[in-house]
Amino acid sequence: MEIPDPAEGMAGRALAEQALSRAAGTPLLGGNRAQLLYDSGENFPAWLEAIHAARTSVYIEMYLFADDAFGRTLRDALAERARAGVEVRLLVDWFGCARECLAGFFRPLQAAGAQVRAYNPPSLSVGLGFVGRNHRKQIIVDAARVFVGGLCASSRWEGDASAGVEPWRDTGVVLAGPVLAEALAAFSDSWVSCGGEPLPAASVPAAQGGVAARLIATTPSRANLMRLDLMIAAFARETLWITDAYFMATGTYLSALQNAARDGVDVRLLVPRSSDIGWIATVSRTQYRPLLEAGVRVFEWNGPMIHAKTAVADARWARIGSSNLNVSSWLANRELDVSIEDAALAGELAARFYQDLDHATEVVLGGKRGRPVLSQPRRGDGVPLLNPVAGAVRARATARAAARQAARIGDTLGAVVRGTRELEASEASALLTLGASLMLVAIAVGFFPWLAAAPVLLLLSLGGVTIVARSLQLYRQRRACADAAAGYKNAAVQGGKPAKIGRGEAVASEAAAHAADQVFTRDDTRL
Repeated sequence: MEIPDPAEGMAGRALAEQALSRAAGTPLLGGNRAQLLYDSGENFPAWLEAIHAARTSVYIEMYLFADDAFGRTLRDALAERARAGVEVRLLVDWFGCARECLAGFFRPLQAAGAQVRAYNPPSLSVGLGFVGRNHRKQIIVDAARVFVGGLCASSRWEGDASAGVEPWRDTGVVLAGPVLAEALAAFSDSWVSCGGEPLPAASVPAAQGGVAARLIATTPSRANLMRLDLMIAAFARETLWITDAYFMATGTYLSALQNAARDGVDVRLLVPRSSDIGWIATVSRTQYRPLLEAGVRVFEWNGPMIHAKTAVADARWARIGSSNLNVSSWLANRELDVSIEDAALAGELAARFYQDLDHATEVVLGGKRGRPVLSQPRRGDGVPLLNPVAGAVRARATARAAARQAARIGDTLGAVVRGTRELEASEASALLTLGASLMLVAIAVGFFPWLAAAPVLLLLSLGGVTIVARSLQLYRQRRACADAAAGYKNAAVQGGKPAKIGRGEAVASEAAAHAADQVFTRDDTRL
């Protein structure tokens, strides 16, 4: 293979960057500093340290903020900062924090001067949109650094030493630099969606390091991250290692992983064996077979729970955040992820993935330890992702081939130590569970037909009520606008002015009425 021409390499990189930016809907920003944080043991102390040191502002967007030991510790730390004059804004998801919202868990924080809002509470005006949640996890301190990852504010991540329950495995990252502008914009957008005031305009932070990163803040019905995930699966040349907590991928994404594996990419997937949401693990197992047959290697975590949502490709590109590989995260929720193009950080995440495999069991097909036959040989002369000007590709091909051979030997020895689990057993159990569940539902509907009719009636009723509520809202807006216009006309006549209302005044009146109606309809987001 010929060494790529530098000019062609730069053109290829620019084209790839353009494609990734359009897919993700956000630009790649250089000049950042980034540090990976693992599990609650590193993330929670870093959160608290940053909050205690806050001088101007703390903005938090959190799916789950629990009323437990760590949740209370974090709440009290925020209250202390609010009393000290720091601007504290907390946005939680109503569904994730329903118990806390109803029980008044956040009232002490509000009493201290903090602003607290809940995303998407039950409302007739929301209708079926209630299924969309704010699944983001971010903490912005002093508009200078942001924590992003998969961890929520709950002691659940710390495990229970007294009961022998190990901490959950999860990954976060703290960033400083120009990417903060994107984080602030993402928080402001969510805050405004709940009826709050937008954040004050902020300048782009100065460069803090040499890491290039893009922040992907997804909202319902926008598939930015799904497009990026599909593109990375297509761009990966050598490795694509994925960790996911609730893997229920679409057929399109499964095909992307299969195609990458058949093309010689070392694709590995690490998922929980036992999940805090048990049925998801059952459904995930039904997707193993097509992946394994294509050459994707699947591993199940042996600990209590692996909650990380990460991916690393070619030891050059990494993703860390809140998104799981399922339709809910891709299309229904607000999610927040950061993709990083940096060899040092991606290499560290790849090393951690390999370390995690020591605590996992590989799922294999019918006792076959070897990988299925590939449609093409593994590429020995591939270049790293988004780095076409690699130089001396031919000279390095032999070294990479030797390294891969050593890795295969290491994998074989590791499999002997860890053991493997044949797919047939777990697949049969998963299919039996799903089949039995469907049969039970069928029997229940046969004896109690109203069980089938009730959900349909509920959906129809909810849809009808939502439409009626929306129509009443529009009537209120129209009447408020008419009343405002009439009041302006009367005032103009009494003041000796012409009784004609200009277009500007009418528009202003309508805008004022609309704003008042928006305040009325959004009061239920305040706790």
